Amino acid sequence: MATVAILVHPTRADARELATATVEWLGDQGHGARLLLLGKPNSVVEDGVELDLADVNLQGVDLAASLGGDGTFLRLAPLATAAGVPVIGVNFGRLGYLLELQPAQLREAIGRALAGDVTMLERSALTVSVAAGELDAAEQGRSWFALNEIVLEKTVFGHTVRLATAIDGEPFLTYSADGLLIATPTGSTAYNLSAGGPVLAPALRAMVMTPVAPHLTLDRSLVLHPDQSVTVTIMDGPPAVLVVDGKEAARLDPGSELTCRVDPRPVRIVSLGGRGFAEVLASTLARDARS
Repeated sequence: MATVAILVHPTRADARELATATVEWLGDQGHGARLLLLGKPNSVVEDGVELDLADVNLQGVDLAASLGGDGTFLRLAPLATAAGVPVIGVNFGRLGYLLELQPAQLREAIGRALAGDVTMLERSALTVSVAAGELDAAEQGRSWFALNEIVLEKTVFGHTVRLATAIDGEPFLTYSADGLLIATPTGSTAYNLSAGGPVLAPALRAMVMTPVAPHLTLDRSLVLHPDQSVTVTIMDGPPAVLVVDGKEAARLDPGSELTCRVDPRPVRIVSLGGRGFAEVLASTLARDARS
């Protein structure tokens, strides 16, 4: 008997309906299920109990499925990766850059994944931590996990934020910019691409650092080896906000120091095969141009 965890976007009635039907189907197949409803902000409801998303433990689960859009998948990825669980992404959103499967394919994907008859894609993620500076008490000692990117952004309209960077402990550049982002290959087609950064093949283990609207400094991206680390210090002036996969994580005052590196654990994504990297990228860019 296997156990499947299903994370569902709360406002999508069609996703909740499919999740409920899938739980019943799994029971008929002799399997167990955990149904998690994504809450706001970062919380989930399981069996009527609301939990902080960071406290959800998927140990003992054999497979996890995300029913929603990219945001739902990005909330599930760190939970599944921490437990070594592969993830199925089912697209109920508008764009679904990260999501290969349509709702009608969910049962096939679960059945084939449990039978070992799927392609298992491995994607790099980032771990970011703050070693110094002012944080809320609840954030002290925290680290964050990102499948797409982390961004340090300005907090004061009309002003830049000053960010001193170091690579493997060696001083690099100090940016005066709207922000600085560090993206995974998976996230290189998101904010990084909009900021002028390069697209990286998704199977690469790497990270790319891209300044956002820098003033009087290098405006090019830097692609880094997975064993390297980037340290960013908030310099004098306005504070910065740390955004992890599109969600505000912390506000950092001058003197705060952040370190980012490629997480040693890959995100394992279930694929039924089909389109390759070039076709997916071309269709995504074409869809962006039409939207």
